[in-house]
Amino acid sequence: MIGELLGLDGQGLPGDRPLGEIGIDSLTAAQLSVEVEERTGVTIPLERFLGEETLQDLVRELESGDTQRAGA
Repeated sequence: MIGELLGLDGQGLPGDRPLGEIGIDSLTAAQLSVEVEERTGVTIPLERFLGEETLQDLVRELESGDTQRAGA
């Protein structure tokens, strides 16, 4: 999803760098937050996409189910 929004190949995105370093700005973070919720039903606050978290951090959290489901 991040690759799509940034117009990049998702396979080449560095998973170990903070999201802001790979091009996530406030507008992209807002779009990504909505997209993740629509596709997965998981709510990830906008601020998380703008902080020090990496792509690996967010993927690991989504896979483990340690996130808040929309409407829960």
